[in-house]
Amino acid sequence: MPLEVVWRPKRPSALTDSQRADKLQKDSEYEIAVMNLYATLPREQAIAEKKKLWDAYLEWAKANGLYEEVTPEQRLAEAEAGLVAQVEQLNLIRAELKKPLLEIKEKVK
Repeated sequence: MPLEVVWRPKRPSALTDSQRADKLQKDSEYEIAVMNLYATLPREQAIAEKKKLWDAYLEWAKANGLYEEVTPEQRLAEAEAGLVAQVEQLNLIRAELKKPLLEIKEKVK
């Protein structure tokens, strides 16, 4: 099964002043709406309605540039960089304990 593109929130420092202000406003509206759901509806119905509110918020956030698309290639590059950093840290400890160092090798078929 192919990997899907995922969406993640942009760092606040990457947003414009206008985007930050819009986000704060929309966040407040969302939180108030969720509180009202739980105050007025049975729990199961409130949960279903909250999902609808979240889906609408997420679509708004994507359309307004608050989220960024992350491709499978980007996810792979980030995961590999994280793995390399972890192995480097591990090897510092292993060197101090005089144990053999580890290395990452790509498996060739």
